[in-house]
Amino acid sequence: MGRLTFDAIVVGAGPAGVAAALTMARGGLKVIILERGRFAGAKNLFGGVFYTHALADVLPDYWERKPPFERPVTEQGYWMLSPDSVIRVMHKSERYRKEPADAYTVLRARFDPWFAEQAVKAGALLITRTTVTRLLKDERERVIGVDTDRPEGSVYAPVVIIAEGVNNLLTRQAGLIASDLPPTHVALAVKEYINLPAKELQARFGLSGPHEGVAIDVFGDVTLGLPGTGFIYTDQSGISIGVGMLLDEFITHRLRPYQVLERFKNHPVIRPYLEGGEVREYGAHLIPEMGYDRMPKLAGDGVMVAGDAAGMVDALHREGTNLAITAGRAAGETALAAHQQGDFSAAFLNRYRRTLEDSFVLKDMKQYRRMTDFLESSPQFMGTYVNLLNEAALRYFTAHGIPKREMEHDILKMVRERRSFTGVAWDMLKLMRAMRG
Repeated sequence: MGRLTFDAIVVGAGPAGVAAALTMARGGLKVIILERGRFAGAKNLFGGVFYTHALADVLPDYWERKPPFERPVTEQGYWMLSPDSVIRVMHKSERYRKEPADAYTVLRARFDPWFAEQAVKAGALLITRTTVTRLLKDERERVIGVDTDRPEGSVYAPVVIIAEGVNNLLTRQAGLIASDLPPTHVALAVKEYINLPAKELQARFGLSGPHEGVAIDVFGDVTLGLPGTGFIYTDQSGISIGVGMLLDEFITHRLRPYQVLERFKNHPVIRPYLEGGEVREYGAHLIPEMGYDRMPKLAGDGVMVAGDAAGMVDALHREGTNLAITAGRAAGETALAAHQQGDFSAAFLNRYRRTLEDSFVLKDMKQYRRMTDFLESSPQFMGTYVNLLNEAALRYFTAHGIPKREMEHDILKMVRERRSFTGVAWDMLKLMRAMRG
């Protein structure tokens, strides 16, 4: 039996891997995708908002292919949760109502197989239930293929695109990153999908029909005032609800992820939205929070890395899948150019990074490079400030029958007691620095 050879190998059938495979297959390369799950998406989980701009770039006719989206996002914003109240900052616009919309809620168990099918239709070979165990290298340490857990499972190609997710075993083998990510730079998100009749769902969230949907990010008491966020997204006939925190916070405070989620679900503000719903899905997923400065090298001799494996997550703007798809497309285009030139060296493949530096992917990663460190060193933003805003709002809206100046003095006194004016000014300065990169 001769050795199995392709023009390119993609490890992982998530958004980054499929985008790379689709790009290369449409360019005429013989591509294989190796996925360890039972099907594309079996190992994938995310909050639920998908941005269509990245999909349109890699698959311009995606709308005609009927992607399995849930609801268009026509209202979105933030809830700041204290133990017994909430401040809502939401935005709803008629401009969100175009078709296709800029963003949709998505269930990955439905979307990922559809996306992988588009790559297969373009000519890529998808092999599931197959784990890549190691990279194959030649005498000059150039990557020339992979070994798998199948009998006689070596596969060869002049270029390998790693889209293995946050568990970066192959990325380390390639020498693109020195070590595994520590708990301080990895978030753990837990999520439930709660089934509700569409009409009941729409009534609770003020939606007029299936052409409307809501995406809410929640801060404050949802994570016990610790760095992290919660989310609530409306799907076609259900709610995606979850919590994400740095793994280090779970360890330090001895918190169990499912208990944090249950606490969030039973909050007096949240409970009425879920009442009578049936839990249909529970999952957990690690998310890289390494930031721009800790990202791995994106290319080596015969290899590139994309998506979560490369730390391509912008948690502040709940972006990840669009970064992954954009990076996967750029990696695929670089592989096409490498084949045209017959050059698979790190020097040539580094044009992949240069492409991303010119795009929103690395520009945004660079701008918000300090946000994770900032939030970790400034816990008052998720605790003190959220509670203070809620209490100030309560004083303001219940100041009946008392002089308003007295109410204003009470609010200022609360600020001084919880966080001095100097402390507030310093916090705002740190925030601005973190957002400037």
